[in-house]
Amino acid sequence: MVLFRNRVAPQAAILPSRVARALGCLLLLSAALSLSARAQAQQWRTASDKDGIRLETRRIPGERFDELRVSTSLDASPGAIADYLFGKYLEESNKNISRTFIQRGRESTIWSDVLSTPVISERCYSMRFERHSHANGEIRVRFASLDYIGRKPVPDCIALRSRGEWVMTPTGTGTRLTYASLTDIGGKVPAMMASRSLSAAAIMSVRKVVAGASGLALPRGIGD
Repeated sequence: MVLFRNRVAPQAAILPSRVARALGCLLLLSAALSLSARAQAQQWRTASDKDGIRLETRRIPGERFDELRVSTSLDASPGAIADYLFGKYLEESNKNISRTFIQRGRESTIWSDVLSTPVISERCYSMRFERHSHANGEIRVRFASLDYIGRKPVPDCIALRSRGEWVMTPTGTGTRLTYASLTDIGGKVPAMMASRSLSAAAIMSVRKVVAGASGLALPRGIGD
């Protein structure tokens, strides 16, 4: 009887150990799923909705600033808006920006900017525009910052990072225009001040595209 108990005892001890390991794996899996859920971007929230232009923001894990989305509608066609983006929009003068085109084209354009303002030190960045046309008539112009191409005005010029897209979706009467961007201006600018400037610049950019693509006078504002 003693021998029987001795043979069974190790097996009985193994079972709780296996259960413990299984429970441990389940707990680790649960924690990983929880972290994954928290790591996902938050839902869009409306920051303003005025004069037919809606600004939305959302937090992106690991990013210093919110992603922005600005949307509106206009009568111009997607093609006319895309042509304006690749043409006069990029050529519009801005007292704060010195721009050099590296490559010009209807489907792809690359340029380098030096951004100078009285508030922050110089920012140096290059940017790429790429046009993507879809069978349903929608046009997307994606943009992304690159390492600066060219000679920096100062060696310690701070890099600005940005990515996003312009989405032009045809409607029965024109186009639904959406501009989304995630930008980090670099440096140690207070987040609140930078966020306000980025939001104002995003709205102004959309207003300019709406006016320019519609053949109207451009609104006066940031950088004019």
